[in-house]
Amino acid sequence: MKTIQIYVHGENNREPKLVEVSEEASVKDVIYKYQQEFANSGSPEDVEFFVEDEEEHRPKNEAGEKSGIKRKVHIHCHRCKKVSVAVEYNGQTISLNVPPSTTAKKILKQAAKKFNISEGDAADLLLKLGDGTVLQPGDHIGSFVAFPYCSINIALTANKQVQG
Repeated sequence: MKTIQIYVHGENNREPKLVEVSEEASVKDVIYKYQQEFANSGSPEDVEFFVEDEEEHRPKNEAGEKSGIKRKVHIHCHRCKKVSVAVEYNGQTISLNVPPSTTAKKILKQAAKKFNISEGDAADLLLKLGDGTVLQPGDHIGSFVAFPYCSINIALTANKQVQG
């Protein structure tokens, strides 16, 4: 049986893991693999499987490419089906309700649109957590939240680059 490598992102875990699964693996198989790799991940029945930046979780009986499982794909396993994201910018706050597999790049784009910020101006902005952590474009929002707290506050700030 041929195997492939996929990136698995997990609940409240900022580092994805590169794991090997069968080419014909099911969503349920990947969830079990996720639970072996990530501690405190809940029961398999409670965990959902998301392909990066897709809106809906995949049915657990799907397998192979139909399920989105393909070479080097980024998937996210999480008990939260949606994450409530509050984005603050210039004293205003907007709310987004997104799957945990949503990337920071996609959140930045959605927030810029809601704040009526042009694409050019948005290119000079970044997302930052309260502890100062800057979200990288490929970071999954679910990597920063743990069930049952399926929400997060983020600041949209200027990317201050010191010239010197």
